[in-house]
Amino acid sequence: MLQLIGSVLSSIGLFFLHLFETDGFPARWYCGSVWHEEPGVGWLHIVSDVAIFGAYLTIPVVLAYFLFRRRDLPFPTVIALFALFIVSCGVGHLVEAIIFWEPVYRFSGLIKAVTAIVSWGTVVALFPLIPRVLDLPNLEKMNAQLEAEIAERRRAEALFRTIFFGVPNGIIMVDPLGTLKMVNHRVTQMFGYSEDEMIGKSVEMLIPKAIRDRHQALRESFFKAPRMRMMGEGRDLYATRKDGNELPVEIGLNPIQIGNEQFVLASIVDISERKRSERSLAEYTRQLEKSNEELDEFAYVASHDLRSPLQAVKNLANWIRDDNAETLSDESVRHVDLMHQRIQRMERLLDDLLQYSRVGRVEQSIGEVDVAKLLDAIIDTLPRPEKMQVQVKPGMPVLRTLRAPLDLTLSNLIQNAIKHHDRDDGIIKVSCEDAGDYIRFSVEDDGPGISPEFHERIFKMFETLRPRDDVEGSGMGLSLVQKTVETIGGTISLESQPGQGSTFSFTWPKNTPLGDQE
Repeated sequence: MLQLIGSVLSSIGLFFLHLFETDGFPARWYCGSVWHEEPGVGWLHIVSDVAIFGAYLTIPVVLAYFLFRRRDLPFPTVIALFALFIVSCGVGHLVEAIIFWEPVYRFSGLIKAVTAIVSWGTVVALFPLIPRVLDLPNLEKMNAQLEAEIAERRRAEALFRTIFFGVPNGIIMVDPLGTLKMVNHRVTQMFGYSEDEMIGKSVEMLIPKAIRDRHQALRESFFKAPRMRMMGEGRDLYATRKDGNELPVEIGLNPIQIGNEQFVLASIVDISERKRSERSLAEYTRQLEKSNEELDEFAYVASHDLRSPLQAVKNLANWIRDDNAETLSDESVRHVDLMHQRIQRMERLLDDLLQYSRVGRVEQSIGEVDVAKLLDAIIDTLPRPEKMQVQVKPGMPVLRTLRAPLDLTLSNLIQNAIKHHDRDDGIIKVSCEDAGDYIRFSVEDDGPGISPEFHERIFKMFETLRPRDDVEGSGMGLSLVQKTVETIGGTISLESQPGQGSTFSFTWPKNTPLGDQE
């Protein structure tokens, strides 16, 4: 066995040692007389073999170029084997042409052996690829899918452009280098530039000069960790127009990915009108605060300065009656008593005016108010005829609210029902019901009732439906109640018909917000 192997290796070595020797082999021109009789046939073989060699050498070069430029091509191993097979075939044809002069038959055989090996290697490599190739979609299907994708992308692009150029806000698209890639018409109107003047320029052209350099660093930081957010949250932002003027803006940032490229869409809103409105509101607030200060001063005057001369008149009336008690006629005594009555009404009017001016503007603390206990205290302090009843229905809530305004509202409504009742044995009922975030309280009486045409009038200041001298009061009770209820966020209404009594209903929040304590 070893001798056989040694003999084979020796033969192979001798083969390669004499690979290009031509002894014993005649050139093809000398193989038979036909080549001399018809040399054109020989040259036909020679030219054809050289031409085939040139073509077979070019094809692998092209395939190698494709493999180098398109590394994503499928089946690269088979393509490389196919290129090697073509090269070996081409070399075989070249050797066949050379043999006409140099009979290198050993080298020709070697080339044919290499071609055979490469050919079968290619065949073996092709078999596993057959199922994979069969699974590939046909060209028509691939073209249809490609056309559908192109159409979908065109629709998406058209939709994007429609939204981009159709929204009322200004929108710009910026790349990581800060270059303006797209701007819509609202941006050109807002900043005074044409589209051509903006596209391709740096977004810093819109940034005020004072912060332009700093903005570049902020932009670079944003692209390192892009996320949708408002720009400059909590700060006033300004942008620069073409004419150099600055305008206040709000800017929203939204990063987007197009292919492998990162961009940011910036939505720009001109808030100049809002700023003007805010300035107007601030001026209105200032004037309102000034008016409230003047109202406080008026309340002080009404409470102190006007009360002093009124007290002097009251004292003078008392002196007249005391000093002339024996000489005054009955008519004069009645006049003095009428003077006292109207002085007292004036004092109540001053008290009510002061209280009305302070509704909603006096600091008070919020606490738990047991409405049932509050009503008991109110009823105990209000004077009324002995037979008149004030009934409180069970189920009164405990509220977290301001005690004084609720006390004022309930006491005024109950006192109003007592004062305007036409019988001494009347019944007044106080009830409540749940109304979501509110409690609806009702004060109902069985008195004379109020005609519908007077329902709005009675809530106006200084309005009474009976002569001043027939009823005590300033005519401000219900207007004071209405202002108090509406200040706390509630509403008040009246249901009444002549001869059927009256029901005043008002809503009161279950929990008074902290902002409503002043």
